[in-house]
Amino acid sequence: MYETEDFVSNGDKFLELYRQLEREGRRVYFPNAADNENIIGRLMNVPQLQHYKDDIDYCRVVRNFLVHNPRVKGGYAVVPSDELIDFMQQCVDRIKSPLKAIDYAIKINNMYTAALSSRVIDVIRHMHTNGFTHVPVMEDNRLIGVFSANVLFGYLAGAGIDDITLDARMEQFVEHIALNNHTNEYFIFMSRDTTLYEISRRFKIDAKTMKQLCAVFLTENGKSDECVLAMITPYSLLRDAPAY
Repeated sequence: MYETEDFVSNGDKFLELYRQLEREGRRVYFPNAADNENIIGRLMNVPQLQHYKDDIDYCRVVRNFLVHNPRVKGGYAVVPSDELIDFMQQCVDRIKSPLKAIDYAIKINNMYTAALSSRVIDVIRHMHTNGFTHVPVMEDNRLIGVFSANVLFGYLAGAGIDDITLDARMEQFVEHIALNNHTNEYFIFMSRDTTLYEISRRFKIDAKTMKQLCAVFLTENGKSDECVLAMITPYSLLRDAPAY
């Protein structure tokens, strides 16, 4: 059966959506890619589309067939189905409107935080009961530092266990909780518009400092002196982010 007008339309729609996917993929994820670089091949490994890797690879085969094979009496020899067109549109939409990290982050109202006046023993007990590894220390919704088991061990190594009483307050640890004083971990600030993809690719050990990123704090413009709106950790990313 030769192509009808509808079939021709589907072939053209498919190729146009494929070109859109290339353009948007380059714009959003690979703006510095070479002009002749295989953007679709790289997009298949982007978390936003990785779930559809095999399907996208199939679309690449279809596209190559449509482009590199002669038409039969002016029509495409292979005609993409409506389902394939819908799939390509879904991929384009995912790239053009990427998931925002703040939609899957722990909002400030739901965060467990401490203040400089908080009793250290109360914070430790809460961490132990709930399995928390890090607790932000806040004042007026601004981050002062982060308390963790590593902070506690570092303090004990220097001051000794006798220096901590049941009534010890977090202000006693103020130098140790400072973000630039953590030995094996670090924290960063990013804006509320940061995508989930941008956040996920940051959670790795820094090859230069050998420190691990433990939390990203989201503020309006990604500045450390702004009010914290939310935070996201590797654990919350695995637990709450969709399997995209």
